Amino acid sequence: MKFSLVLSMKHMFSNLAVILQNNTLVESDFTLPVPILLAKFSFLPIASFFPQSCPPFPSDWLSAVGDRALRCLLEGFNIGILANGNPIPLFEEAIHLAHHALAYSYLGLYYVKIGSYDKAIATFTNAIEHFPEEPFFYASRCLIYRQIEEDEGAFYDYQIAKRLDFNYHSVLEWQENQAELTYFEAENLVIQELESKSQQLSKDEINSLGLEYVHSYSYLKAINLYSCAISEAGGSDRNLFVFRGSLYLKLTCFELALSDFNQAIALDKNRAAAYIFRAKVFESYRNYQRALQDYAQAEEIDGNSSIVYEERASLFERLGNFKEALLDFNRLVRLNPEDFYVYSLRADLNEKLENFTEALADYSKAIDLNPYYSDLYSYRAVIREKLGDAVGARADLDKFNELEDE
Repeated sequence: MKFSLVLSMKHMFSNLAVILQNNTLVESDFTLPVPILLAKFSFLPIASFFPQSCPPFPSDWLSAVGDRALRCLLEGFNIGILANGNPIPLFEEAIHLAHHALAYSYLGLYYVKIGSYDKAIATFTNAIEHFPEEPFFYASRCLIYRQIEEDEGAFYDYQIAKRLDFNYHSVLEWQENQAELTYFEAENLVIQELESKSQQLSKDEINSLGLEYVHSYSYLKAINLYSCAISEAGGSDRNLFVFRGSLYLKLTCFELALSDFNQAIALDKNRAAAYIFRAKVFESYRNYQRALQDYAQAEEIDGNSSIVYEERASLFERLGNFKEALLDFNRLVRLNPEDFYVYSLRADLNEKLENFTEALADYSKAIDLNPYYSDLYSYRAVIREKLGDAVGARADLDKFNELEDE
């Protein structure tokens, strides 16, 4: 069964991207893997992510949905998220019947909507027990802990969400800085100058203003800027799609990001950045084969792109493919021999491989290039200790403490 749902949203974006503007849904869409399911049909408990104007799931379509748990959670969405009814019994039934990820998500969002933060935390905690590898639920609970100023719980959840998917670091950092938005923009002279211009901005000025918005955490303004520019260009500028998609990715609006990167690639199959960013979406969806295919395509287009090797090495490392990760880190070092950071990345992997002599050499090179980065000394101290150099380890710890005290 299928129906077409037209969605209009005041804030223009949400993880409900799959039902934006005339998308056709079928019941099987709700049996997708959990990371994709949450990305398509839910959103983090952030005020600007809540739909402002959204038609409900049609009652005639819902009555024909065969899965009782699915019918409950979608009816609950209509009643509690879009309207002001009480969806709790419907969401709880969906959880009881199937522990459906969307039911946990929607119930938590409803409790946030009505300001019942303790119940929202309990709901997302239950979700974490059933879906311990889903960063979405840790990020959701982090946001609520921040709301009630429970800093320890917020920091703990932030760390786990970031470890599971670094894109959640970006969205949580963005949300945390929203209170300072006015200050950041007021202090940015480029923003003040370009916003005050009466004539239409040039392409270079648009790019400059968008970049400054990003630096000031004004992601929504940047998205709106790029959207207007895309419209003005008739949808023909591949770079604008990459720029906007990268912001959607930072905000974990994965479906919108994927759409933009696909559009950029359709306009130019040799745009390496579009493949790299799209690979990051596939990583979030845990479609690692597609991600590796996109990294390979980006490498073929631009074999001197450092970001390809850094991102792919990180993925290989998470997948436990340390041999391939080391090859990419070696390429990264050859491309950036004066960058201390690439040596620290390779040193960390060599430490995991118990290649302690190689790790020591890399940390030493990183310190030569950046002798004022205190953490490098503590990292090298651990390696020296493992190699039996207690005196060297002590000296590194002393240097670490000295730099930390300055």
